Amino acid sequence: MSHESGQETGNVGLFDAVAIEVGLIVGGALFSLTGVAVALTGPGVVIAFAIAFSIAILGLVPTAMLGSAYPTTGGNYRYPARFVSPALAFLAAWGLAISMFGGGLPLYALTAGQYVDAIVAVEPTLVGLALLTGFFLVNLRGIRPAAQVQSILFVALVAALGAFVVFGVPAVEAANLRPTFTGGPVGLVTAAGVLYFVCLGANFVVDIGGEVRDATLTIPRSFAVSVPLVLGLYALLGFVAVGSVGAEAMAGETLAVAAEAFLPASLRAAFVVGGALFAIATSVNAVFIIAPKYLEVLAADGLIPSVFARRNERFGTNHWGLALVYVLSAAALVSPIPIDQLGSLLGFGGAFLVVPVMLAAIHVVRHRPPDFDSTAFPLSPRLVAGMAVLAIPLNLCLLVLLATTAPRVFAGWLGLLVIGGVYYFARSRYRPQQESPPTLRPEP
Repeated sequence: MSHESGQETGNVGLFDAVAIEVGLIVGGALFSLTGVAVALTGPGVVIAFAIAFSIAILGLVPTAMLGSAYPTTGGNYRYPARFVSPALAFLAAWGLAISMFGGGLPLYALTAGQYVDAIVAVEPTLVGLALLTGFFLVNLRGIRPAAQVQSILFVALVAALGAFVVFGVPAVEAANLRPTFTGGPVGLVTAAGVLYFVCLGANFVVDIGGEVRDATLTIPRSFAVSVPLVLGLYALLGFVAVGSVGAEAMAGETLAVAAEAFLPASLRAAFVVGGALFAIATSVNAVFIIAPKYLEVLAADGLIPSVFARRNERFGTNHWGLALVYVLSAAALVSPIPIDQLGSLLGFGGAFLVVPVMLAAIHVVRHRPPDFDSTAFPLSPRLVAGMAVLAIPLNLCLLVLLATTAPRVFAGWLGLLVIGGVYYFARSRYRPQQESPPTLRPEP
């Protein structure tokens, strides 16, 4: 097993990594699903964010340890493939692909169209297609241009969300914050499940570990910056949104409803563009950065056709892999699945993916492979393993809760997951047998 635990070369630095993580966390799901969560629990949405983030952090820390010890491409697939089970790792990657291409990217794109439609009359689906097309073309030119675009959008996003909080706090009324939990304990926990993937996302930076400069230090440092930043923003956004207009007005609505109540007209437009649209744009761009990495490692292991790992001679990018991501997400965008169910579909793959990665972290701590440096990560390996143990049942419980909110969509996702399992075992029979478990290889 090879890795570059101290690599200095790479296209992605600390600021870029933070921008990618924040872009994956703060995205279309925040702006579209906050209102869904408010409908479930009212002002308790702030607590729901905290619960969702707490569960997400339990999975983020062990993932950061693995990313620090073994920086590689497609880490969320390669760690369980190497340390747990190649079959389980493939199923997790397959389930994530269904959720991301069928739920995540369409959700982000459609939400972008809805926000633009709030400013000027336009067909939301056309705006979504334009957004997907634009970032497809940006990523065709390489990860460095994509990371630079991500950093610019990140700065504008944080500024816009900060303005929303600063102007919104004086508009908060105590009466709007009572009763705290309108949906009771079940509503609170279900809201946390809906918001879970809104809080997840930073862990996907390990999928570009081969591109990160000095990844052993950069990956855990980037988590230490991005996670507290986003948690603080989320708590304040939920507090301001409900406190300014009330839970009834926010239920099922976007953050634009709250923005209209207290932001001046000029800043309202800036919030829609710099906040909502840039948040969605950073998510779409980050997915286009990361998704082809999964295709590359799956192709390297002989599980999908090698054409999806073929690189463009001019830019060195995986052009056919990017094209596949674009076509699948665009097709899902024009499907009739309701937006709240797109959010549930997005959560299925995210919650399931965490489980095999946590099993990999537990395996590494228990068996201490010869190339594992337990002193390189700032937290005790036993503490990290304990967090991983807690994360597994919590993620499985969230998966069950999400399934109850959209049973038909879950049944469809599960059916496609079974098809993926059948495909894996059929493909495995005809691919060359590996003499050793899958290796952790950095990006060449």
